Amino acid sequence: MADTVDLKKLYSKLNESLIKLNDESGVHRTLTVPYVDGQAMSDHINAVSQAVAQSGGMTNNILSTSHHSTGKGWGSGDGHTVAHPVQKLRETNIPKGDENAKAVIDAASAYLNAAGKLLGADDQTVKQSKGQLEFVKKTDGQGMTLLDFNIFMTGITAAPTQAVARAHSGSKDGGHHPLRRPPAEEAQGGQETPAEAPGQPQGGGEAPTAQAAAPATPAQPESQPAQAPAAPQAA
Repeated sequence: MADTVDLKKLYSKLNESLIKLNDESGVHRTLTVPYVDGQAMSDHINAVSQAVAQSGGMTNNILSTSHHSTGKGWGSGDGHTVAHPVQKLRETNIPKGDENAKAVIDAASAYLNAAGKLLGADDQTVKQSKGQLEFVKKTDGQGMTLLDFNIFMTGITAAPTQAVARAHSGSKDGGHHPLRRPPAEEAQGGQETPAEAPGQPQGGGEAPTAQAAAPATPAQPESQPAQAPAAPQAA
């Protein structure tokens, strides 16, 4: 049976790992806004915007959004959007052998590997992102500030995410390869969808889950302080 590639879940895991790293490095959250079952995404985004406005604004916070890996997952209320203060992240360095930093790197690697299954082994966006990740793997992020590490880890997913979104946008019945076509039950839209570039609020859209029995023909191609995070669309 073919493996299932679920980018929504993998992107959520990356953000969940970043949140844990920030929390356990002693950086206290500025805010936590939970998802609510049945809540419209626009309502969640408005709630986050209001909370951030009362907590120093977008430029003073970095946002991450995820669903709990042990919970109900995408589309449920079992998750949250959180903010950590930019200044404290900038002042905190990753120590040698930090297991939480290693977990983030592993999560980013898993996401890029999954994107490669959908786009093909020769896709340049995936190759470039994997090459950048290799530099950080050599030291496990030691010496990097948490701010730089957060931005870097979400940033390297951007180009592959956009490439998958472009491929996915043409995934219609009778159209593209089945690897780029989501299961019908997940095409209803919802939270944490990877078609938007990371760093903006989650929005609705089709799910990128796809069967990865063989690589598809390569397509051309939660986290900056001034933006709210989004899961890729198209974990």
